[in-house]
Amino acid sequence: MKVAFVTPAYYPALMGASLYCQGLGKHLVSKGIDVTVHTNATPDMKKEEVVEGICVKRFYPKVIGMYYISQGMLSSVLKEDADVIHSHHYGYYPATAGLIAAKLKKLPHVFGPYYHPPLYGVKSFLATQAYHFTQGLPLIRLSEKVLPHTEYEKKLLIAVGADPYYIEILPNIVETSLFKPHKKEKIVLFVSTLMSEKGAHAALDIAEQVTSNRNDATFVFIGRINEKEIFEKVKRLSKNKKIKFLNNLSLQELIRWYARSLIFILPSKYEAFARVIAEAQSCGTVVIATKVGGIPEVLVDKKSGLMVEYGDWKKMKEYIEYLLDHPSKAKAMGKAGRLHVVQNFDTAAVGNKLVKIYEDLL
Repeated sequence: MKVAFVTPAYYPALMGASLYCQGLGKHLVSKGIDVTVHTNATPDMKKEEVVEGICVKRFYPKVIGMYYISQGMLSSVLKEDADVIHSHHYGYYPATAGLIAAKLKKLPHVFGPYYHPPLYGVKSFLATQAYHFTQGLPLIRLSEKVLPHTEYEKKLLIAVGADPYYIEILPNIVETSLFKPHKKEKIVLFVSTLMSEKGAHAALDIAEQVTSNRNDATFVFIGRINEKEIFEKVKRLSKNKKIKFLNNLSLQELIRWYARSLIFILPSKYEAFARVIAEAQSCGTVVIATKVGGIPEVLVDKKSGLMVEYGDWKKMKEYIEYLLDHPSKAKAMGKAGRLHVVQNFDTAAVGNKLVKIYEDLL
């Protein structure tokens, strides 16, 4: 079997869609399946190379307004000798290129949407609507299989026009052999873009409050800063020796922080899945997160972690301090989280399900 992935990001990028494709791609190759990846590039990247047995072809995007077209990608996918074309990520041109190529070549098209509603302002909403009716709707209506990560995402897709008959849940993945537990320290970790939609403002406020009252905990924030207001807070808090800010880490460095941390927090406004929560649990780190989007399908409340309503930062702070004061309880919940991820989101288990989906389409 030969599969063509079409995705907006791939190695060496560490964003969710890239890591998802990398993990699934490696698993498919281990099963004897030929995988080629068509993705975007920056000028410093090689146009073509083989990465872990996968041929990666990169195309430089041309920006048109708020959108970009990956130059040469469609013609490249059309030339591909593939049995299945699997496109990734609603909202980006590569998925559209994959769908067009599949229809022209009369091949099965599989679509991983990573869908979330347009939450971030009027401009974003209007741009999303324009995309949806010209590209998004054809993707979710004309693909032979649509693969959301959660039941929550499935409901959102049905609400905007997807046919439930063609939908099958395929969770996000974690390489549990890499994301493994380690000896814990009293570290509270936040991994995501530092922006208000991810709850960075709340996490920073909590870090300041907790570290002002106790000396046994360190807060570590990993991610780039995306807002001026957040930047000002980070600038002020960077003088606090108990609060650290990191960015541009390697995957190995990131895993080490996950593994060392006792607690992981994500006070997000919305998440379709929140892969970082699964990664933290895989490392045996107890998670405290908001009860939004698909998070309740990734985190088992009161067992592998704790959830709060969005905006209840007082409760989140109380939970953090409780777990800092009861590290054995935190470690027990972290152990339950590790088991939950191994059973439900391990790359091999999810990858095997994807192989079966391909086989059923051929």
